[in-house]
Amino acid sequence: MKRVKTAVVGLRRGATLAKFALNYVKSIEIVAVCDLNRELADKFALENGIPAVYYELDEVLKTDVEAVILATPIPDHAEHTIKTLNAGKHLLCEVISATSIEDCQRIANACKANPSVRYMMEENYCWYRPLTIVQNMIKAGLFGDMYYGESDYLMDFQFRAGFPDSVQPWRRKTYFGRRGHPYITHTLGPLCYTLGSDIKTVTCLGAGSHPGVPADRTCVLLLQTHDGGMIRLRNSFMCTRPDLYTYYSVQGTKGCYQGSVGATDTHKVHIRGLCGSQEWRDVYDFRGLLPKEWDMYPKDFFDDSEDNGTTKYDSGTPLLLDAFAKSIISNTTPPVSAKRSLNWTAAGILSEMSINNSGQPVEIPDFGL
Repeated sequence: MKRVKTAVVGLRRGATLAKFALNYVKSIEIVAVCDLNRELADKFALENGIPAVYYELDEVLKTDVEAVILATPIPDHAEHTIKTLNAGKHLLCEVISATSIEDCQRIANACKANPSVRYMMEENYCWYRPLTIVQNMIKAGLFGDMYYGESDYLMDFQFRAGFPDSVQPWRRKTYFGRRGHPYITHTLGPLCYTLGSDIKTVTCLGAGSHPGVPADRTCVLLLQTHDGGMIRLRNSFMCTRPDLYTYYSVQGTKGCYQGSVGATDTHKVHIRGLCGSQEWRDVYDFRGLLPKEWDMYPKDFFDDSEDNGTTKYDSGTPLLLDAFAKSIISNTTPPVSAKRSLNWTAAGILSEMSINNSGQPVEIPDFGL
């Protein structure tokens, strides 16, 4: 079987991705790792049998690796992406693609200038296990025509001593340094991926303030899809409540899915004709619709009863990695393509323009892809 020779760059988040690939993904061969922290890079390579270690992205790009998994800090994504694409390397980039519309366009231009190179954003939540079941229920026609989705991404950084200065500078800038919902793709991406349509316009409003923090305590987005559907998102990183970052719900003409909102809740579906008029069924009653790729895990790997809305979000990441590699091997468009990645990213960036203009809708550019 063909395996894609791959380097992992950035070993904070990247270490998890590398281990998933090493343990589960037969289509990827991790041949190198890279991190500015030499001790971290050396230790990881030694412990995991990685043959090559580098300390700068430029060093990696001079080698014969075919692909790069990029897990560097968000403000570096655009520059690192453009370098990698122009070096002729396929790229799987952590979220979000960029932090400005100008950089989104530069990435699009680099993709167009290197048409044989594959770009994909590593939106792992698109492969969230209950959503994967729902996606296949939709494909089977059980939900009818899809027209609505919603998601919440709620966390509380306030409890950390010294907040907000205690937050990593790049994360503080991304999460708290502007209004709107720039870190959008964990909520928006899986809904677009499940509903099958991307974003045309974004509207955003916010409420609540925190001393010294430009971001609102919470913001709510309404997004129109290209096929006339609607998505509602709520985001907060200063929310005094238990965390919730894998809540999704989607609605079709024949049924709906509603995710767990806490430890006492479940993932559930209502399908008219399969359920009573007021009846919910556990989504895992339909686990037989999981694609065969999930067989890469041992049969006792999952205890689905443990998923309470803040766990298992990374469980489908090996399938994402495999999909990226197979798009290279088969020379096909990745499932989270450059066009989709930039559409989702831009919706978050432009939510700031909407919120600063009293919630006026803002149209998402297509970047010529």
